[in-house]
Amino acid sequence: MTDKEAKHFYNSKEWKEKRIDILIRDRNECQDCIVRIRKAIEEGIRLTPEDRKVRRATEVHHIQELKEHPELALVDDNLIGLCHTCHDIRHNRHTLVRRKRKKRLTEERW
Repeated sequence: MTDKEAKHFYNSKEWKEKRIDILIRDRNECQDCIVRIRKAIEEGIRLTPEDRKVRRATEVHHIQELKEHPELALVDDNLIGLCHTCHDIRHNRHTLVRRKRKKRLTEERW
């Protein structure tokens, strides 16, 4: 599947309806957050208060990538609700938050 075909798919009525169905199925909870917390409990790992939270699922992820397996595009077992952070992790889009430095004011010269 090409980028153009994928864009067309993501704008389709079928995808938008399926996306809502998957988020409802997953109770709007990030499934990777749930797994991370359960795994930490089983292994006795202490999590920070921020890591103990199950974030809201706002995105639906294709487990088998859409471009490689278009036949699984709307299959429920291939779709999972994730928060934005976990979705970025799944796609190796780890971004560092960079702050723009303010330009230092130079001494005014008369």
